[in-house]
Amino acid sequence: MDGKEIVNIELECADLCKKLKTPPFSTKILNHENIEELKTFEQAIKKTKKMKGKLDYGVMFFMYLTYEDNTQKKYTLNVEDEDGRTALLVDTSASGQGYIIPEEQTNEIRKIIYSK
Repeated sequence: MDGKEIVNIELECADLCKKLKTPPFSTKILNHENIEELKTFEQAIKKTKKMKGKLDYGVMFFMYLTYEDNTQKKYTLNVEDEDGRTALLVDTSASGQGYIIPEEQTNEIRKIIYSK
């Protein structure tokens, strides 16, 4: 994240999400109006651990980050609506390298994504 503050996150329901019986949303925006949720995602991203090996994955959500300097970055975010699972984060500009979001942070972002 280059030490820059995230000011906006847009989550977009992608291929695997659209195949769910009840997708949680088509898009979801996190910004200054829901700052706690934004900070939760920011903390989850900071705590990722680099994965080893090649990736083979589908896409649950696209996540677009906007930073304080107005630069943007696009990620794939795979979070299942199932407790005890970790999440996968992949920078779309380096799609062969994945990062695991630890279970505790995954649980927090899962609540935000799948809350009714």
